[in-house]
Amino acid sequence: MATNVNGNWKDKFKKKAKQGFDKTKVASQRGAKKIARNYGRYGAPTVGLFKSAGKLAMKPIKLALRFPGTGLAATGAYYLGKAIVNKGEKIASRSMSKQFKRKPFGKTQWTL
Repeated sequence: MATNVNGNWKDKFKKKAKQGFDKTKVASQRGAKKIARNYGRYGAPTVGLFKSAGKLAMKPIKLALRFPGTGLAATGAYYLGKAIVNKGEKIASRSMSKQFKRKPFGKTQWTL
């Protein structure tokens, strides 16, 4: 670096650097206020929503881990009921108005 006649180039460098730091500090504080305001409006409610949803989702999981027999019994009852309904459908099918898997008209197996 070149020095001026007095040899005080460091003083000018310090002065310019301090001006730059001061401007940066002011700008960053302004930006931080905007970020904080936007977080308060949008970020915080979203975080709270996900936290509460996570807590609600964990309750049945914790219950299932504490009492595994209840969950197994409920699962068994569900599949047993499903098997009974399927067996009943094979033996005596529902009326055509109540069937969900009806074939389109023209390709039906029944006649009027």
